[in-house]
Amino acid sequence: GIVSLECVVQADGTVGRCDVTRSLDPTFGLDQEALRAARQWRFRPGTRFGEPVAVLVSIELTFTLR
Repeated sequence: GIVSLECVVQADGTVGRCDVTRSLDPTFGLDQEALRAARQWRFRPGTRFGEPVAVLVSIELTFTLR
């Protein structure tokens, strides 16, 4: 299944506030694992007029059970 997140990428490329917009399974912790994974990522920050700025991004994480 898919967990959709809406996160803010800070001016330094780290992930700040992150919210679940489409839940897969809050009971067994898959939503929390998606949040934990997204917060570990580093991005190239967005820029405006050549200066780094915070940007709102959508992220989809796909979980596959085997």
